[in-house]
Amino acid sequence: MRVRDLILPEDRVFFSLFKQMAATISEAATVLNEITHELPSGLEKAHRVRQIEHNGDEITRKTYEKLNESLITPLEPEEISRLAPVFDDVLDRIDHVTQQVCTYGLGESSDALKEFSYLILLSTIEIDHAIRSLEALGKPEDVSRHAVEINRLYNLSIELQSRAVLELFKTKDLLLIIKLKDIYEGLGRVMEKCNDVGHALNDIAMSHS
Repeated sequence: MRVRDLILPEDRVFFSLFKQMAATISEAATVLNEITHELPSGLEKAHRVRQIEHNGDEITRKTYEKLNESLITPLEPEEISRLAPVFDDVLDRIDHVTQQVCTYGLGESSDALKEFSYLILLSTIEIDHAIRSLEALGKPEDVSRHAVEINRLYNLSIELQSRAVLELFKTKDLLLIIKLKDIYEGLGRVMEKCNDVGHALNDIAMSHS
């Protein structure tokens, strides 16, 4: 037990904010997954993701505000400062690729788009589970298990992106190639950011074991 734990009670608001952020990210991923499965309809849902992203910005703002006010925190201040931006990055990337999908006006979806968005959704669910495990701080192996699963999903997304691009170049529609390649890369960046969250959560959990 750290000395500061004996002096002041920990401020648990940060875990509440992180759980809110994880839920917000999952909500955005759910809408993205719906859009990719409903193309060409469902594009009007893009504004929902933009609003969800704004809600996430507000949670991030509150996190930094509380960090500046708090004398004691359940995690080290630098650990909170590491988590807040990586959460925000995931949400920003989901919003960005959602706007891409909708702006490019795709006439139909593809198996790769559906699979990619589903991998993102699964990753955000693992992030939610991982932050709840981190809150306990007594079982870092639980956080590690979720982080390993996020990394597995990330590796699957790398393979999927390679296959999807190879298949894409078999088509003769140059404009479609440009659009989908850009979208696949955007989806890949979402998975990269999810993996960054997994690494951060695992590192923090291990430091408290």
